[in-house]
Amino acid sequence: MDLIHTVFPEVVVQQIVQIRPGGLNTADSFAWDYSNDGQYSVKSGYWVLMEVIRRKNRPQEVLQPSLNPIFQQVWKTDASPKLQHFLWKCVSNCLSVAGNLSYRHLAREGSCIRCPSQVETVNHLLFKCAFARLVWAISPIPAPPGSEWSDSLYQNIYYLQNINQEHPQMNPEGCLAPWILWRLWKSRNDYIFKGREISVQEVIRRAKEDEEEWRMRKEQSSQPPQVVITKQHRAKWKSPQPGWVKCNTDGAWKAESINCGIGWILRDHEKKVLWLGARSLPRVGKVLEVEVESLRWAVLSMARFNYRKVIFETDSQQLVSLIRGEQENNHLNPMIQDIKHLLQQFEEYRVEFTFREGNGVADRIAKESLSFENHDPKLYSIMPMWIKPFVDIDNM
Repeated sequence: MDLIHTVFPEVVVQQIVQIRPGGLNTADSFAWDYSNDGQYSVKSGYWVLMEVIRRKNRPQEVLQPSLNPIFQQVWKTDASPKLQHFLWKCVSNCLSVAGNLSYRHLAREGSCIRCPSQVETVNHLLFKCAFARLVWAISPIPAPPGSEWSDSLYQNIYYLQNINQEHPQMNPEGCLAPWILWRLWKSRNDYIFKGREISVQEVIRRAKEDEEEWRMRKEQSSQPPQVVITKQHRAKWKSPQPGWVKCNTDGAWKAESINCGIGWILRDHEKKVLWLGARSLPRVGKVLEVEVESLRWAVLSMARFNYRKVIFETDSQQLVSLIRGEQENNHLNPMIQDIKHLLQQFEEYRVEFTFREGNGVADRIAKESLSFENHDPKLYSIMPMWIKPFVDIDNM
């Protein structure tokens, strides 16, 4: 540890001590840093492209107004989830208008089908196109200041989102705006793909029908459901069958702490406490890493104590799935390999999930470990007084 502090700066040292390597019988593997399971996905790759790579090339964006309020209001729009998603695509410029398709080389022409001299952008389709202007003109929505829609899509969307503040005495049909946007998009698709021309009056009529249908469904869903009272049974710790021992493990992790804690307790079929272990570790990046490290230490300890039939119990369902091979996590793969190798030393073993209520003693041990001043492991063959009340609860 002293050598690490001598060679590397403190920031790098903190990153090094957070690494939890595997054992001698594990193989290295690659992990993708931008996903929880360490596996690459198109979604995470797209996020890196948009948020990491392109942002480095466009530092001037920091000085521009944030669009977060507009995006937040989109998901608060009083409309169906489908319509909220449509509005999000509009604001994100993800709509398949001719201009976007041409920009991505998916179409030759980027002009509007109704205005051949204009590029069909999202803003043009919804606000600046001659057809869209007519729709807004006969709609119950008041015109923006100056009676002219802006060249900025965000300004137009923001105006519609806050129209009730601009016109507090406006007719309640002001909430029709999202449905008009939706019907403008649908009428454009009908015209292109079906050759069906829809009048501006028909667009308004269909928008009103959509809004009324949504309103009726919302009223029906707001009716209070029948309440069914069910008796909940508290999950309790259960002793193993004769000839077996049970080891409960848990980890404790706090964002504000520089350490994390791991703990385990071993009991037999008569509920007698045989051993318990507690240890403080340098803080790791994720809660699941602490759970894995706790199980690894418990498995290693049981193997050294020469127990042959052991049930390992944890309140981490994800950890159990990793051990059973039902899930994969490239970040934790070396540690999982190490645990699987250690488990082969037992005559019989089981790794099982239990609810937090059935793992209370191990949880208390792990939290107590957070207060330890050093990282030395502590093993107890005699039950400490601070854990006795929690053991008594399990024995009730």
